[in-house]
Amino acid sequence: MALISMQKSKKSLLSPDGTTLLSTDKDAVFCPPFPTDKSLDTYLSSIAAPRELICPITQELMKDPVVAEDGHTYERSSLITWFNMGRTRSPVTNSFLTSTTDALLPNLAVGSMANVHREKLAKELLDICQGVYKRQQQRQLNGSGSVGYDISGVSVRVEGLLDAGADPNDRGEEGNTPLHLLIQSREIHLANHLLNHDANVTIVNDAGMDCIATAEQALSEQQKNTLTNNPTLEEWNDFMQELKRRESLEKARSEARDRARTQANEQHRERQRTLAANARSDGADGGSTNGGLGRLEDGCGYFPSLAALQFQASIPGPSSSLAEYENKEKERMNRILKSIGLIILALFLLT
Repeated sequence: MALISMQKSKKSLLSPDGTTLLSTDKDAVFCPPFPTDKSLDTYLSSIAAPRELICPITQELMKDPVVAEDGHTYERSSLITWFNMGRTRSPVTNSFLTSTTDALLPNLAVGSMANVHREKLAKELLDICQGVYKRQQQRQLNGSGSVGYDISGVSVRVEGLLDAGADPNDRGEEGNTPLHLLIQSREIHLANHLLNHDANVTIVNDAGMDCIATAEQALSEQQKNTLTNNPTLEEWNDFMQELKRRESLEKARSEARDRARTQANEQHRERQRTLAANARSDGADGGSTNGGLGRLEDGCGYFPSLAALQFQASIPGPSSSLAEYENKEKERMNRILKSIGLIILALFLLT
């Protein structure tokens, strides 16, 4: 690895595993380089996810784990891609699967553990980017001097955390993401590592600035000072173009997710309508309704709970066909109640 060769040429006082800075000398740097391959491997092993949280197909930390028919857990999108390629065997056992996407069930336990590990890595990533930002701010206040951190040491840690599954979109102080912090630090080469791991460029911090606005401000501030080792104007232009390109892609992906969510909700409501129709048909044929609520005609009325009334506004509205059926049922119930009321009133007058 190129970064390792760069690091070996630099001196630093580290702990035996090469991950902790021991020196308290004024020249000590933030994120010192790893002196040996072994110390780097030790660090990467310390941030690696447990094997149970890694998808057998992608070899990455899972985000949406599902259990397949073979009993193994996979990343949903990778397994669906596996099936869409015409493969009908298990990626792990190589046994035939009688069903494919229809049998996928969410693995909530693995998903929860993966999220905990991802958040742990995200916190470390934020701490590193925050350290880089604060040292750059101090350098700007002083008007000169070194940045106070080792760029190769920072880079190898950032890459390692991202490869291990750290969330690049976690928020830290003032609502800044790691991408915000690295742009403000003018470390656009490090920022590109985040972009390569799907860092979101449309997230807005507490100051109301997304990553594009943050980059424009950082470039404006750079042009006002004379500090060295800043990105060139050409590098800034290329970086800004990449941010704008990714902004367009993220908006398109967001619209696609909304459409997919709407379609999934409609399919779910259609399945519920089918199940309800089957239940009514079974009841009309004299079938048993044990274990269920039964048909509306079998009850004395419908009394929704307080919780149902409280959260009624958050429930999506029914489809047009289901709404039409509900209206017909309401009209029928109103006619029945009015008829009962008239009968009671007539009996009362006669007596």
